Amino acid sequence: SAARAMCVGIEHASAARATHAGRATNANATAMMMMMIRGYAKPSLRGITPPAQHSSGARSGMRIASQSPNVIAEPYAGPSPRPSALECVTSLKGLRFAYDAALSRVKDTYALSKCTRDVRGFTLEGFKSEATQLYRMINSGAANGGSGKTLGHEVRHATTDATQSDLKRERKARELGGWVKIDWSLERVDEVQVVRGRLMMMNANDSNGPGFVQLTTRFRSAQRFAAYDASGRLVAGDPNELIDVEDFWVFEHGLKIPNSRWRLAGRLHMPARATLALRDAAAK
Repeated sequence: SAARAMCVGIEHASAARATHAGRATNANATAMMMMMIRGYAKPSLRGITPPAQHSSGARSGMRIASQSPNVIAEPYAGPSPRPSALECVTSLKGLRFAYDAALSRVKDTYALSKCTRDVRGFTLEGFKSEATQLYRMINSGAANGGSGKTLGHEVRHATTDATQSDLKRERKARELGGWVKIDWSLERVDEVQVVRGRLMMMNANDSNGPGFVQLTTRFRSAQRFAAYDASGRLVAGDPNELIDVEDFWVFEHGLKIPNSRWRLAGRLHMPARATLALRDAAAK
C-alpha cells in the first residue's frame, strides 16, 4: 500500500537507531506497539462529536444514530510527511513516524477484518466493484437528475443524510450560477484503491456490537464535463476535453444493523501534496 511504501526507509532507519541505543529502547518500542494494538481492540469515539440530535443517547451507551453517524472518523489527509534521514537518527521523529504508520495499518486491517466477518459476502475486490458503480451512479445522478432540493431515488438510497445535504447545496449553487444543463460522463476508471479503513462502534466498550465501518476509497478516472445556460450556451467545461480526475470518497456500512448497505458518507478534499505523495509512493 501507499503507507507501507512510505514507511520502508524510515523503518530501516528506526531499527538501526534502536540497535545503537540498546535493549532498553527496543523494550520501550515493543511495549508501545503492544499498547497500540490492544488499545484499538476497543474502538472509541474519542475526539469525534456525534450529531447534536443524537448526543443525548450517550448516557445509555448509544453514542451514534443507527441510521448513520453523519461524521467521518479520522478523515484521510494523505500520507504523513516523511522525516529526513538525519531526523530519523537524531530525533524522535523517525520513531513517531513509524509508530503512527504502524497504528494506521493496524486500524486498516482491523476494519477490513470486521467487514469480512460482519458484512455479508464482503471481499475487497467485490467492494471496489460496487464502489465504482456507486461512484458512476451518484456523479451522474447529482449532475443530471432532478433540480433544486430534489435528488433522485437511487442517489438518496446510496448516500447518507449529510451527503445528500451537500449535494443539494451544490446543485442549488449551480442553478443560481445559471447552469441549467450539465453533461457529465465517466469515460474510464484507471484505479480504485482503499486507502483507509476506520470503525465507529455504538458502544466503545463492545467491539463485537453494532457500529459502522468507513472505507476511504481513491478513484483515478477520466471524465467529460460541460455546463450550459438556459440559452444552450456553454458556460463551463468542454464536451470535447477529457479530464483526469482524482477523488477520495468515504463509503460507510452498518455492522450488525438491519438493512445496511454501502453508502457514500463523504467526499474528501485532498491537498495537492497528498495526491503527489500517493503517486510517488505507488510508483516506487
